[in-house]
Amino acid sequence: MVDAGQGGGAAATGGGAATGGGTTSTGGGGGALGPALAAGTLMYVRATASDRDSLIARDLSTGAERVVTNLTGDGSAGWEMRGYSLSPDRRRFAIASLFGPTAADNATGLATRAIWTFATDGSDFRRLTPTFPNTGAGRSNFSIEVSNPVWSGDGRTVLFGVGNYWWQNNMLAGGTLPWVVSATAGIPTQWTTPQDCSVIYPARNPVTGGMLLIHSVCLPGGGGEGLFLYPPGGSAMPQRLLASSRAAGGIDVSLSTPSWLSDGTGFLFIGGSEATEWRSGIFLFDLARGTATLVLPPPVDTNVDSAAISPDGSKIVYCLRNHVTSTEDLRLIDLTPSTPVLSTLTTDGKSCYPSF
Repeated sequence: MVDAGQGGGAAATGGGAATGGGTTSTGGGGGALGPALAAGTLMYVRATASDRDSLIARDLSTGAERVVTNLTGDGSAGWEMRGYSLSPDRRRFAIASLFGPTAADNATGLATRAIWTFATDGSDFRRLTPTFPNTGAGRSNFSIEVSNPVWSGDGRTVLFGVGNYWWQNNMLAGGTLPWVVSATAGIPTQWTTPQDCSVIYPARNPVTGGMLLIHSVCLPGGGGEGLFLYPPGGSAMPQRLLASSRAAGGIDVSLSTPSWLSDGTGFLFIGGSEATEWRSGIFLFDLARGTATLVLPPPVDTNVDSAAISPDGSKIVYCLRNHVTSTEDLRLIDLTPSTPVLSTLTTDGKSCYPSF
């Protein structure tokens, strides 16, 4: 599979659990509720440096935007975030970040992200996951990769990826599996049994609560790579919706979080095909028909990194990565006219990962 940005995968051999340590939380109850973001509000990540991100909220009707957080609330210069998600009631965010490391975290000698939530006004940061123990046991370049949180449909839990990675025989080994933690903090538990693949980039069906995940870098004899739909509680037997393939007529599914239509009948995902010369474009998957249709091929020298469709289905915002200039910017497709209209949202070269 093609890695479209945040994260990646080697052959999966199981994720690592968090089994102790302290958290830095200001209390239970899920945290203070910020103002509910309007359904048409666009969120995206702006990289202010290679290791520093800001989460932005933008009103597409007026163009007004604000910084929700720049992750400096712990007194640092800021941190990167490896995925974010808005709660179903649109009042709190969840992120994966190195933000707010504790003495217990530092004592492991291993920089590992935690899952945090905070209100939509950028206040009330609360840590959900405890310190992850260093289970490297002498493995070369061992890391624990925590990434891509997404809320459950009832807002009571947060699903996220936990991966163990290391170098073995000059190759990257390990993999990622989904884990789940209470939205009021606790000890994470494994959400599904190993699938002989990395199981990554969760996206929740807004109607059924089912979780769409990507299976990537599968071991021989596994269930294969592609897009898989799990029931809300997880399952050892998910439904494969689309096999990932670079063969003639196939679609090579990129590692990027899909975006569901608000009625749950389908979703956008990123992938490459012969029609895109195997560069990443936007596809629409129709659940009822079981078909994938190319919506937007990428221009020359670019890949589409990520995309999101608005709740009313009138707009698609996507991140376009230019390989010549090494920049990322947001583009908008307005679907309301009889002929869709394309416009530019950002020109700073460092804006990506849109969602609504």
